[in-house]
Amino acid sequence: MRTRWIRWIALALAFCVWLSPLPFSLGATSVESALPSPNVPPSSWSSLQQDWKRLQNLSQKGVSSATSSRDKTSSSGHLAKSSTSQEEGVIIGVGDVGPKALWLNESLAVLGYLPATFSPTAPTSAQTARLALSASARAQTFKPLQGTWQLRYDQPNAWVSLWSPDQDTPITEGAVMAFEAENHLAVDGIAGPDVIRALSQALATGETAPAEPYSYILVTTSLPEKLELWVDGKLVLTSLCNTGIPQSPTPYGTYGVYVQYASQDMKGKDPNGTPYDDPGVPYVSYFDQGCAVHGFIRQKYGFPQSLGCVELPYAAAAKVFAYTHIGTLVTITSAPLPT
Repeated sequence: MRTRWIRWIALALAFCVWLSPLPFSLGATSVESALPSPNVPPSSWSSLQQDWKRLQNLSQKGVSSATSSRDKTSSSGHLAKSSTSQEEGVIIGVGDVGPKALWLNESLAVLGYLPATFSPTAPTSAQTARLALSASARAQTFKPLQGTWQLRYDQPNAWVSLWSPDQDTPITEGAVMAFEAENHLAVDGIAGPDVIRALSQALATGETAPAEPYSYILVTTSLPEKLELWVDGKLVLTSLCNTGIPQSPTPYGTYGVYVQYASQDMKGKDPNGTPYDDPGVPYVSYFDQGCAVHGFIRQKYGFPQSLGCVELPYAAAAKVFAYTHIGTLVTITSAPLPT
């Protein structure tokens, strides 16, 4: 009788483990022993309650608008990405190809928001080129100038492959986001009527982008997971990181950072419904809805542990945050192009 009772208990425990969201059910422990630990004293791990129940739930989805403006809501409840304008007019967005997209790239380039230089074919001054692009916007013709292009940097290949002069690419989107932030417009990466009007004004007055390094974040999910920070075409940081578990994966693709917090309290529920409260999560940069790059202390890094975010050791997160601004591109890929 006792033997049968023990067998039933063993079966029940095995069933619970199979349903559990703990790391070993995801196959993460098979690689943990090969991953280095963070440079954090073990005494601080217990104070931060390193536990699967404390994974931050940053995958809350904002409700998309009828105009497909990709509204984003962060875990703090801030509406971070919204449509540029409700008024009717020309809208240039990611994926658009042709003269309008080329005009947009030329305008952003001469204003200094693109990591590329544009040189008009006809001998003309920079002011004349700006005024011609501005007049084209006011007339709603969006006629681009003839000229040649040159990317400022040739690395990494994953970033270079995104560029196309006559297309609104993620690189264009990031530049639009930076321009929107600088001109106090809603940050959504879409060149709608408000953005086009502001671009025309900036071109006419000769306003230029603030001088700052051009940063790019590349996250690779092949094990061990790692993040690379590229600044002005040079690799300045490589760090192990954690991305989302299968129940809440980090989305693949390239996104622009749309809001940042030096520190943020994160509250929500784990996939099993257990509430959590993580105060003071540092160096937070949201790039896709509730997904962000941020610091988070864990015993190990390099495999899926979050609910969609990209987690970094504090020291690495601080450096990444220092070089990140609105519009900085974040690429999530399983295997980047060879550098």
